[in-house]
Amino acid sequence: MGVNPSKLSPGSGTLDPMAGSDPTLPQRRRYGDHRPYPDPPARLADLTGPTEGTIELPVTIDWGPKRSYDMASDADRRVAYELVLQEAATTEQVSQYVNGHALAQVWRRLWLPRRVRAVWEERLPELRQAA
Repeated sequence: MGVNPSKLSPGSGTLDPMAGSDPTLPQRRRYGDHRPYPDPPARLADLTGPTEGTIELPVTIDWGPKRSYDMASDADRRVAYELVLQEAATTEQVSQYVNGHALAQVWRRLWLPRRVRAVWEERLPELRQAA
C-alpha cells in the first residue's frame, strides 16, 4: 500500500503529520515561526555587551542551572548569544549582553531558529558576510 502524496511535506518527500485529506486545514505550524523574539538593533555598533569577564544572565533569559558565562570563552559566548537572541524581552536587553563585533565573529556558528537568523540578517546585512 503506497503513501498518499497529499500527506507528504512539500519538497521533502517525508510524511507530514499535519497533512490530511481536507484542503482547508492549515499548513504545518511551528512554535518558532510565531513566538515573539527581540528585535535586532539598528546597527551592530549598538550592541555594546562585554567581550570578557563573566556575565550572569537573568532567569527570564536562562532558566537552566548554569546562568554564568565567561565571555572570553568562544563556547560560552556562543551559548549566551543563542539564549539572549531568542529569549531577551527587549532590544535593550540584547544590547546589554551581546557585543556587535563579537557577534559578527561567531554569527555563522550560532544555532538559531530560521526566523531569528532571517530577521537579524535582514536588519544587519553585514552578518551575512561575517566570519
